[in-house]
Amino acid sequence: MSFSLVVVTPEQNHPKEIEIVTSLFEHGLQLLHVRKPNANRDELRGYIQHIPKQFHKRVLIHSHYELAKEFNLKGIHLTEKARGLKSKTNQYKIVSTSFHTTKDVLKSRRKYEYVFLSPVFDSISKQGYNFEAEDLKSFLKGNKYKVIALGGIDQQNVKQTKEMGFSGAAVLGYIWESKNPVENYKRLLSKIE
Repeated sequence: MSFSLVVVTPEQNHPKEIEIVTSLFEHGLQLLHVRKPNANRDELRGYIQHIPKQFHKRVLIHSHYELAKEFNLKGIHLTEKARGLKSKTNQYKIVSTSFHTTKDVLKSRRKYEYVFLSPVFDSISKQGYNFEAEDLKSFLKGNKYKVIALGGIDQQNVKQTKEMGFSGAAVLGYIWESKNPVENYKRLLSKIE
């Protein structure tokens, strides 16, 4: 996996979300994490049905995991709660999860395609538990997983995540809280290419 730019959907639906998601895919988005913790199975099913089918293989979901098989999605992202369950995750193409400390990543025994580590930079939703740059570089060199930076990623620091040794960067606020999400995505792409 080369350096990946991942987009995470907002918890609450954006008024033009499917239109924006489709445009992001058309501009090269390879991984979309659909995180809708308040959506029931039917609501999430409806959301996925609105994403053009040719892009389903680039989508991971954070809940109602059986829908990943129903729609032939790329995979699932285990929440912290789901990580504690003894679920049969080997039936999915890709399984990812999130951690907030490097110690938790190192303690993990499960097999993941990649993991999110957050927040790497101060973000709107989480502040104050960032990591020391040198500690991160050392951790990333010797780690068993591909690690994707999450939290506070924007056009000023996305290149820094690549230089630090992350396998990718995941963005949420920088995309969804902007006036032009697709342009912001393209700005990020230009910084890492």
